Amino acid sequence: MAFNTDRFASASAGVCAHAGVDLSGLVDAALVAMQRDLGEARRALDSLAAEVAGAIQSRADAAPGPGGIARRVGFKNTGELIAETLGTSMGEARRLTNVGRVLQTADAGVASGDEAPAERGWPLVAAAVRANTITVEKAEIVTAALTALGADEALERKFLEFAECHRARDLRRVCDREVELRDAAGAEERDKRRYRARNLTLSLRRDGMTEVTGLLDPMSAAHFKAWLDAQVRAAYQAQRVTPGDLRTPGQMRVDALAMLAHHAMTCDAPGSGVATTLVARVDLETLKSGVGFGTCDSLEAPIAVGTLRAMAVDAGILPVVLGGASLPVDVGRTRRGATQAQRIALAERDGGCAWCHAPTSYCDVHHIIHWLFGGKTNMDNLVMLCVSCHHRIHYDEWRIEVKQGEVWFTPPEDIDPTRTPRKGGLADLELAA
Repeated sequence: MAFNTDRFASASAGVCAHAGVDLSGLVDAALVAMQRDLGEARRALDSLAAEVAGAIQSRADAAPGPGGIARRVGFKNTGELIAETLGTSMGEARRLTNVGRVLQTADAGVASGDEAPAERGWPLVAAAVRANTITVEKAEIVTAALTALGADEALERKFLEFAECHRARDLRRVCDREVELRDAAGAEERDKRRYRARNLTLSLRRDGMTEVTGLLDPMSAAHFKAWLDAQVRAAYQAQRVTPGDLRTPGQMRVDALAMLAHHAMTCDAPGSGVATTLVARVDLETLKSGVGFGTCDSLEAPIAVGTLRAMAVDAGILPVVLGGASLPVDVGRTRRGATQAQRIALAERDGGCAWCHAPTSYCDVHHIIHWLFGGKTNMDNLVMLCVSCHHRIHYDEWRIEVKQGEVWFTPPEDIDPTRTPRKGGLADLELAA
């Protein structure tokens, strides 16, 4: 396919139109508009860079060895060639090359007229990259998932619809989950491999610091992350009452681990820090069959039901079976704070922060209509939000509603003149039916 620079020319013209502008004199809306123009130009440029990277890799594959394109111009391999000539990292060069392969494969499929998905690659992804509707990073995430799944055009379309309106972080989470869920039969064996691969190493560096590296299997990570998140959360809450603690979250985690180790060395019943409960959820039918997945608050990825069964033996874990008799969750005006049952139900509905999808341990339960103004402590008037999103939504005057068990956020007119509602919570992370 011909190298088409029309989109880049149009996008770069939009950027060049701002030449000579005094950035300090721009109103907020104009500054944000300029940033959007730069983003459009950058996506168009990345698309072209992927085209060229794909062509370079194609030539390297056709003529490997000392006589290849990279060696002839003084580089060890194509990754180094692309990284050095673009002035970017090897990781970014790899991403451009991977997406470039997708573009090349799609072109080859169109040229041959072959309609078989396995032969034509992912033409919808290629078209989206060239149309500037998704970034190169998102394209790599989607194609990696599609390749792992051996999926068809229908799933390719669903992934792209999700990619166009969600962040790369959320897209990766959804794609990884789909890859995991579609191989339920192999879940048990994967968790066994992960358990065998667990590892932790402490290495003394020359500067006197100890470097910690390792891998945690899902069961170990669930406990570890849930406990550390609780300590960081408690430290931040203490900062609100007594300012002056300038530690970063990373430093808080180190201090929490040191505190736990110190306490364990001098106590017959070790335990330290802020108490926390790890909530693990599984569908009743999945639990009965023993095949499938469940979830827990501290991990984004699904967990094999066999692993959840093993975890549920621990007294510090609260197992929640869905589909059977549920606890009452509406308490009306009888109390201001949410009950434990409500927090569990909200975590199931919102999956953490209903807006940014931060972990449950980072969130508080908030009344949509404030309790002081007559708002009830009922599920349809409660939402999980992290501190940052709560302040942002409150001060920017977003409207929050719960409709048929789903959270919806409506932006103010100065953000979206059409005031189109946006889905939140775990429902926002579901692929289209």
